[in-house]
Amino acid sequence: MSDRHSTYRSILIGLVGGAAGTLAMGQYWTRVAPVVEGSSEGEDGGGQQQKPKPDQHSIAPLGQVHEPGESSTAALGRLAYEGVAGHAPGKQTRAALSEVVHWGMGAVSGGLYGALAGRGNPVKGAAFGVGLWALIDEGLVPLLGLQDGPAGSPARGHANRLGAHVAYGLGLGLTVLLLDAALPED
Repeated sequence: MSDRHSTYRSILIGLVGGAAGTLAMGQYWTRVAPVVEGSSEGEDGGGQQQKPKPDQHSIAPLGQVHEPGESSTAALGRLAYEGVAGHAPGKQTRAALSEVVHWGMGAVSGGLYGALAGRGNPVKGAAFGVGLWALIDEGLVPLLGLQDGPAGSPARGHANRLGAHVAYGLGLGLTVLLLDAALPED
């Protein structure tokens, strides 16, 4: 098999692995994050929803672009929509755009993993997930104003995002390992 064909194969397997990792990340948020958090996010302990607070911890040189209480994926989806349509999306469209951005980032990151790592390995995948958390989630996203800076979230929030990225990386690495072994190289 040519090196070029091998690279394309690795990227394709990584894209699929990225989708599997995104699924694993979702399971983390559903099953583990509430335990780490201790109570539902956005509640005051009495079951009452708190109003989102304006960003007071921005580290973005060009300013905050996310709305209070808006996730980074929702903000990116909203901004793209506004850039194309010229107006803000409705509530259902915002939710759908957030999911598209989330799954797209997961798949594309998996493709990058495939290109860089070639062979799958859950430990390498977990390390890749930690790298994404540190560089993208804790670094680039706040610098772009898509979420609050590091001081804007309690330690449990950072721990949960790290845990979610480790789950992503484990799912990615394991899927790439299994697909690489199952699919013939020609």
